[in-house]
Amino acid sequence: MASSVTAASLINQTAADAANPTGGAFKQLSFYLAKNEVALYPKWNVYDTLFGSIKWQPNMGSTLTGTTPTPSPVLRTTFMPEILSSYPKKDHFTVGERTEEAMLGMHRFESNRFRFLSNFESFWRDHLSYAQADIVRQIQCANNTFIRTLMYYQTPDAFACGSSRGLTSQLDMVGSYVAKRSFSQTDIRLVENGSDNVDTKLTDESNAEHTITRSGGQSYRQDLTAAGTLDVDKLTLKEIFKAMLVLQEDIQAPTFDRIYNAPKQSEMVKGKYVLVCSTEAWASLLWDSNLRTGHGASGANSGTQLAPANMNLLQDGFAGDLFGKVTAKFDPYPLRFDGTGAFVAPQNVVNGKVVPNSNYVAINESDTAVASYEIAFLVGADAFKTINVGPPPKEFAGKNMNAKKFYSMKWNGEVTLTDQFLIPTGSGSAPLSDAAGTELNTYGDYLKFISQAVIGGIPGDARYCLPIIFLRSRTS
Repeated sequence: MASSVTAASLINQTAADAANPTGGAFKQLSFYLAKNEVALYPKWNVYDTLFGSIKWQPNMGSTLTGTTPTPSPVLRTTFMPEILSSYPKKDHFTVGERTEEAMLGMHRFESNRFRFLSNFESFWRDHLSYAQADIVRQIQCANNTFIRTLMYYQTPDAFACGSSRGLTSQLDMVGSYVAKRSFSQTDIRLVENGSDNVDTKLTDESNAEHTITRSGGQSYRQDLTAAGTLDVDKLTLKEIFKAMLVLQEDIQAPTFDRIYNAPKQSEMVKGKYVLVCSTEAWASLLWDSNLRTGHGASGANSGTQLAPANMNLLQDGFAGDLFGKVTAKFDPYPLRFDGTGAFVAPQNVVNGKVVPNSNYVAINESDTAVASYEIAFLVGADAFKTINVGPPPKEFAGKNMNAKKFYSMKWNGEVTLTDQFLIPTGSGSAPLSDAAGTELNTYGDYLKFISQAVIGGIPGDARYCLPIIFLRSRTS
């Protein structure tokens, strides 16, 4: 990997201006950038706090192996021991274990190059701060998307919202081959940026008709739209409660008792499942008819229909307390698909400006090009285990950080500055746009941020993650 720009090299750039009062800031540049990185990560961290339980270590190998203990089953419906005068019977319990393996992946991230300015204040304001914030955002969004990809494709079932709906495994979908099935990570790697209309058979399936598109891909999702046989309805508190009962009663998924990669533990999540959804979906719940609290004797205003839901709580990145069993976490770019079942990207570039994709934000069930459908996730603890990406927040939150400790620290996805790259050898006043070959960045006039992250995850028990598929709505 290219070497990072050191504080000394930056000082040499400004040696001609030794009287500059900001010159001393360069001596702490590496630490300052790291502190800023720590501050930026929580803003975009959605899934890593839930499942990022595996600490990255250098040279940890190319295969991620996880062993999950399984308890002995409860098989009795009644029980009566022998009397004391008889020889007692005994039960012998065996604790099993389940092993999961996955190949680790690696991805690299780079910012655009930018011109180094001798004035540090202008350099930080105009280049460093914005470029660092952007690359940290993209690294964390990539990790969020990776974990969410595992959560969608490796779960064996999904919950469809609406009357007479529920787990899609219990519903009659179009044809006998369309059903939600669990993907291997080999299967998932055939999906290129959400394009899962793939007719390749799943690795672990013997039936050639059990293809990617029919097992959770585009054909499966299309059957849940207005064009399909199971037209899903809106997300309501009642639907969330029904999905929670599936996790609690049918699957017996454990609730959370802690979070990961945060400077402190959150009390909001303890003893609860977590609903990961959009702010739009959460806002629509504020006007849910099931929250009526009228005191009429009968009719539409006849008392609260659900247990109290405190939706105004906001703490440690979690929101609300539904029925004492569910708290929410918001995904800034939720998974949405259109009337054909195809996923829709959240943003576009128009005339050089990054803007929301109009088909992503609009809601129009009659227009098949519009992403009128969304997927939220109701999850229990230990559904997945993923490698942590980003700096250790507890280390920087403490008061005992020193230079020796700081420079000995390495973390997965660390963002560094480098001047080790080629630049165009232009002429005239536009050397970066004149395409006349390349040369070494010998004078260090240009810098860029770089990062390399090892990304990987395995299911603890994928059944503990329940995708909830629903029709989007907004309060009118």
